[in-house]
Amino acid sequence: MKKRYTSILLFVLLAANMQAAVLAADNKPAFRWIPNNELYFILPLPQNIYLPGSGETVQVHPWGLGLMSLGNGEKFSKTGGLQLQRVSVGGTSLSGSDSFYVFDFLGGLGYMSPKVVNKPLRFTASMLGDIGFSVNDFFIAPMVSAGWFYQTDNESTAPSGMNLTFFYRFMEINLGDVGGGKNGKLRPALGFKIGYIFKGFLTPKN
Repeated sequence: MKKRYTSILLFVLLAANMQAAVLAADNKPAFRWIPNNELYFILPLPQNIYLPGSGETVQVHPWGLGLMSLGNGEKFSKTGGLQLQRVSVGGTSLSGSDSFYVFDFLGGLGYMSPKVVNKPLRFTASMLGDIGFSVNDFFIAPMVSAGWFYQTDNESTAPSGMNLTFFYRFMEINLGDVGGGKNGKLRPALGFKIGYIFKGFLTPKN
């Protein structure tokens, strides 16, 4: 158990350092990195965990929080962040219920449609790689997302406002003990998150 939480802590610290290195990178003046951040909440939509031992499928409703660093809000830009999900499991073949956490480091390419005067609604999409830990298991899975961003300050060059996003994880995640000593597989799933995009802490070069 101690080894498990030590591995998770090391992963979180490594991911945070990687994100900080990306944000602090010294870019050329022609490619200034003007990050914006998104703080979001993952709604508990239903997902399925398959239990190979009994052939049973248990429905769960993970929820979580995340923080993403975005580009400058103009078309394509790099993006990356961290998120944490909590999964509570219970079923007829499980002795009681159990809960576990899924730690994710996300990185990839994001898109935001160009700003149009007097039209605050903008389209967003992304292609991401998901690297994480869950119940002592390491996983890598591709993800895509699409949604709508409502820019509250249409005069600002930096995007800020509410962001509603659907995302889909393509691969299943192998899990260790999900309850009652049983292993499981978290199936590919659709998710939904509500976030708020706000101006980042770094400014353009002079």
